[in-house]
Amino acid sequence: MMVQTIKKIALEAVQAESPLRLVEATVVSPPPDIQIRLKNNPKLVISSDIISIAEHLTRHRRQIRVNGGTVQEYEFMDELKTGDKVMVAAIQGGQSFFILDRLG
Repeated sequence: MMVQTIKKIALEAVQAESPLRLVEATVVSPPPDIQIRLKNNPKLVISSDIISIAEHLTRHRRQIRVNGGTVQEYEFMDELKTGDKVMVAAIQGGQSFFILDRLG
C-alpha cells in the first residue's frame, strides 16, 4: 500500500511538471527514527529512511561569540516532537521528503 501511494505522489508531481510539492504533515514519532503522516493522505506513514530534516529542527550545537568575547558552545534542543505540525517538501515525486519547518 505504501509503495502504491508513493507512486501516486510521484505521478502527480510529474504530471504537474514540478520537481517538488509542499505538503503539511504531522510528526508520528520523533527523531532519530522520525515518522510523519501527510495531511492529504492520513493512512500513509513516511519512515525516516526517506526523510531529511532542517538542522534547526534537530538537537544540535553551535559555537557563539558574544560581544567579541570568548567563543562558547551552546546546544539547541528544540527538536521535533510527536504531534508537531510540519511543512514538508516532497522531492522528485515522493522519492524523498524534506521537513522545512514547524507550523504554528
